[in-house]
Amino acid sequence: MKKGVQLYTVRNLVGTRKDLEAAIKKIAEIGYDCVQGGARGYITDEEFEKMLSFYGLYNVTVGGNFEALLSNPDAVKDVIRRAKIYKTNEINLPTLPKEYRESEEGYRFYAKCINKIGEALKPEGMRIVYHPHALESYSFGGGRKGIDILFEETDPEIFGFVLDTHWLASGGLNPAKWILKAKGRMKTVHFKDYKIIGGATFIEEVCKMFAEIGEGNLDWPDIIDACRAIDIQNVVVEQDICNGDPFDSLAVSFKNMVRMGV
Repeated sequence: MKKGVQLYTVRNLVGTRKDLEAAIKKIAEIGYDCVQGGARGYITDEEFEKMLSFYGLYNVTVGGNFEALLSNPDAVKDVIRRAKIYKTNEINLPTLPKEYRESEEGYRFYAKCINKIGEALKPEGMRIVYHPHALESYSFGGGRKGIDILFEETDPEIFGFVLDTHWLASGGLNPAKWILKAKGRMKTVHFKDYKIIGGATFIEEVCKMFAEIGEGNLDWPDIIDACRAIDIQNVVVEQDICNGDPFDSLAVSFKNMVRMGV
């Protein structure tokens, strides 16, 4: 499994092209193999891919806009063009629109739309991938959740996942179990720890934070075994909030992943 960094982790440190290159250089020096994240306004995709290649890195996905891909053929052509630049076949979509998030009908309609977008990408050998957070664990009763619909009512050949260990746990789901469920539909997973911290006034409260890999409460041996079982290719570290320097956090996560055999 290759180890990577979601560039959202260092989003506040890449304001200029010079900053971006410095960040990419540091990520490579820590030992990471890849990144996930698109070009900024000050750099083209071609230039960014060249920068990544210079430091021995690659980009695992490209981003696409749901509404644009659904209604604009030119947007489909453009996202295919950008994916080819990075030599990836996966188009990552943002979280489903708010109006679809809290009803079974909304999720089913979104799934129908995703299948339509996926059909437009299929001739190029590309597919949509989706990164769930905790909100997709929204329950409709009887144990059925939004994430179930995303799995059950989308075409596995054209709709895959980038599951996130922290958000699965935050949504009350077992990360290892859901990683196994994504067999054949996922080659990149987000690694992020889930740490319980002090500060609760009432015992019913849960105070938690984003943590470096191996510094929180998740069962990493089970998670790593599940990743191996379904042949995950890229484990991408994403730490939304770091207590100190994000590069220090990324170094801790890298060291702990190596220690755990990733």
